Amino acid sequence: MRLTRHIAIVLCITPLMMGASVYRWVDENGVVNYTQLKPEGVDAVLVSADTGRRIDDPRPAVTDASRSDGDAPLTEKQEQMLSDLKAAERARQEEIARVREANCDEARNVLQRLTSRGRIRVVGDDGVERVMPDEERQSRIDDAQRAVASNCVDTASR
Repeated sequence: MRLTRHIAIVLCITPLMMGASVYRWVDENGVVNYTQLKPEGVDAVLVSADTGRRIDDPRPAVTDASRSDGDAPLTEKQEQMLSDLKAAERARQEEIARVREANCDEARNVLQRLTSRGRIRVVGDDGVERVMPDEERQSRIDDAQRAVASNCVDTASR
């Protein structure tokens, strides 16, 4: 199976390495296809065999010679955008930490309630109170233990 996949990849890449005309198009299933002949009735784009970019793309191709080893200096607008992105990421990470801590506290409380009492009474969907069966209780204990394990990783020092 692997050998077949490798052979298929080599066969698909061979025209690109030879410098032949290559057309890129997307079929009705959303699959990107590359062919040497432009398919009829399909919106296909001629791509450069050297860069893989559209032939009519006005942007200059980035080549190894045009890349610099150091980072190019950012404009003031780019610096502001980068700063905004970093601030948004910090805020997102802080919110994730708050949610995980709340989830951890809730999971620990549920686990404590399930394991500290003899019989647990619950109200069913029909509004009738019943005693929770042992199988259901154990299932809920297992769920609470998984929730503690996944949400309390960073808060184990409590």
